[in-house]
Amino acid sequence: MQKYLLVFVTAFIFVSLFSCSKTDTTKPTAELLSPADADTFFITDTILFRAAFSDNEELNQYRMEMKNDFTEITDSLSAWKFVVVDALSGTQDTVSRELIIPDTIYSGNYLLILKCADADGNEAAGDTARIVIE
Repeated sequence: MQKYLLVFVTAFIFVSLFSCSKTDTTKPTAELLSPADADTFFITDTILFRAAFSDNEELNQYRMEMKNDFTEITDSLSAWKFVVVDALSGTQDTVSRELIIPDTIYSGNYLLILKCADADGNEAAGDTARIVIE
């Protein structure tokens, strides 16, 4: 009887140790390649957005957000906000996207905020560029 108990306990310990899946806790990285901080654009210009992403296991998605960086104007023209959320794949990925600046916004300072997440839900610290639209 003790022999069977020993075999059972040994098998239980073996299965317990080797069946546990590892959880990825390493955060991915997100690097904004363009536009650069302090770049200047004009209304109706096209901004080329480029970014590179990497993760040790598997990327999931990215979020790019463009919004104004001023609070003194409160009418509807200043409320421009552009958000893109799209899938990523593999352990390294790059994204290129063109964004046309609408002619219905005020000139001023704007923020481009970049974030990404991996397949286990870890979020990158993100990258931000402040640009000027004239």
